[in-house]
Amino acid sequence: MRICRQCQCEMVEGFDVKVEGAGYGIKIAEGIGIFANRIEKPKVAICPECGEISLYIENTDKISKSK
Repeated sequence: MRICRQCQCEMVEGFDVKVEGAGYGIKIAEGIGIFANRIEKPKVAICPECGEISLYIENTDKISKSK
């Protein structure tokens, strides 16, 4: 359960981000360039009260803890 930082309301989770004109969305990557280590496709949570959005990933195992 995610809580909105603006109004402290429970957010609705599980939405996707799509790039206008393309159906493939976006991915989070570690590093630079085309050979960057792709971590995961982000999910979106939306506050039903104020419309604030929150991007998050569900699987944090691929995130380097040493940075």
